[in-house]
Amino acid sequence: MLEISLLGPTEVRVSGVSVSLSPLERNLLAALALVKGTVVSTERIIDCLWDDRPPASPRSRVQGLVSSLRRKVGEALETRHPGYLLVVEEVRVDLDECEDLARRARQAATPDARAACLRQALRQWRGAPLDGVTAPGIEFDRVRLTELRLGLLEERFDADLELGRHAEVVAELTATVSAHPLRERLAGQLMLALYRSNRQADALKAYHSLRERLADELGSDPCADLRNLHATILRGEPRRTAEPAVEAGEPGPRHPAQLPGSVGHFTGRDSELAALTRAISRPVDEPRVLMVSGAGGIGKTALVVRWAHSVADRYPDGQIFVRLHGERVSTRDALGSALGGLGVPQPDVPSTVDERASLYRTLLSGRRVLVVLDDAGALDQLLAFVPPTTVSQLVATSRRRFLALAAHHAVQALRVEPMTPQATADLLTRIVGADRMRESAAERVVHWCGGWPLTTRLAGTKLAARPWQSLSSFADELDEHGDRLLDDDPRSVRAALVSAHKTLSPAAAYLFGRLGLNPSPSLSLDDAGGAGSSLRRVRRLLDELISAHLVVETGPDRFRLYDVVRRFARQCGAELLLTDSDVERVADSYRI
Repeated sequence: MLEISLLGPTEVRVSGVSVSLSPLERNLLAALALVKGTVVSTERIIDCLWDDRPPASPRSRVQGLVSSLRRKVGEALETRHPGYLLVVEEVRVDLDECEDLARRARQAATPDARAACLRQALRQWRGAPLDGVTAPGIEFDRVRLTELRLGLLEERFDADLELGRHAEVVAELTATVSAHPLRERLAGQLMLALYRSNRQADALKAYHSLRERLADELGSDPCADLRNLHATILRGEPRRTAEPAVEAGEPGPRHPAQLPGSVGHFTGRDSELAALTRAISRPVDEPRVLMVSGAGGIGKTALVVRWAHSVADRYPDGQIFVRLHGERVSTRDALGSALGGLGVPQPDVPSTVDERASLYRTLLSGRRVLVVLDDAGALDQLLAFVPPTTVSQLVATSRRRFLALAAHHAVQALRVEPMTPQATADLLTRIVGADRMRESAAERVVHWCGGWPLTTRLAGTKLAARPWQSLSSFADELDEHGDRLLDDDPRSVRAALVSAHKTLSPAAAYLFGRLGLNPSPSLSLDDAGGAGSSLRRVRRLLDELISAHLVVETGPDRFRLYDVVRRFARQCGAELLLTDSDVERVADSYRI
């Protein structure tokens, strides 16, 4: 029997004997164990293990890993077209035992039996889930398992409170709330435990701490259940009649509240916020998609998150937030994440995309839910999440425009542009202080940032970390070293532009580099075409660049590169060490 432990340090035992694995072997086995009994394709394994940085000959590497792993774990690892799987009957995974105990807890007839099952389920955990697993494709599961444990803890606290163990759970609840200070269900349980332990003042203090933290970090108030519990405590009603802040039920939030915190120093987007609010205020007779597009680092996610918090009260049944990372998160996994947020226990999530999409629509029917998809990369991701009725709302951000989406559903599109120079200066002022922004070189720094919020934040953060450097010196450094000065942050605008550039066809990438060599940021169709190139073909390539938000159309056959994008295009152009004859050869080869 092959035993695999995932709920803590990832360990493997064969017939009770511990087996030592290399890091890559551990990553591969964990990926298969999470979906044991299901065939995982070789391509999916490559994406999981290496993401967008696969080694040379990745399929051969996977085959070699499978061979070495099979020698250690035996025939439980099978080859099955188009990939590999772990045979259910020959593998025991601690996660399965935990989820089985959670199911038994939900079926228990008494609070005491439910609490016993939940304690046994929680004893399966030995630390942070998937500890020692480093595959980038595992991060979604790590988050999911962390959420599973928190849900089980909350269910166990509910059972203990129902059994009258108020004073016994106060210490553990206090520590858990301290570790998860924005978790409203836990805060409500702590308030109730304190109140029922004759500690009314401490219960009120717990509420005020949560309210202040929510206001500071999210700009929101506690949910209605907590406000009602707070009012109950203030009125001094009988302690045994007060109910938990969130009703007991299946693991997972009853009403999801998954929106991340708003970005700090948010500024310069009043017109875009108003446009989004106007869009959902117009009466419609069919589901509508809000599509927010723009270049990488232009502030799409920050805008949508800030707006979503401002309209959250219009969607009392919850807010779902799913990061798609372009196409790195499959539609199937994204739907699984959304279903978990809607309260579906992991064992009850269907296996196929169509079944998950059907259940998702069923759960949304008649409910007012705001669904946010961040960084969508494929049309099928969007289509799967369109709500079945008009009372729920889907809003998505993307670096692509997805014009084909309008062929399926009503679309309200918003293109995010760079901030104005004044808004850029205001953002820098908030980060570095008004005194430093009075220096004469402030205008040079503002111009260099080009209205890109992420570039502005990174430049401001770098400048704030150098309190003695003059803005003139910093501007000179920016001019000399360019975006490489800010590349120590993995979320840099350059990284976003490189990612968008990788999606281009070879001909469009070649044209983009040539546009970077143009002496002016503005150009006409003739400027882009060049000698010997068909204007019609060049127009088609420009459409591809426009769709990727690397070029902006400003009028009939007129185009522009924003300064931040132009700097990147100039670097791409510098790498095109081609002669005139080479230009024609490449043009013919790629049918420009």
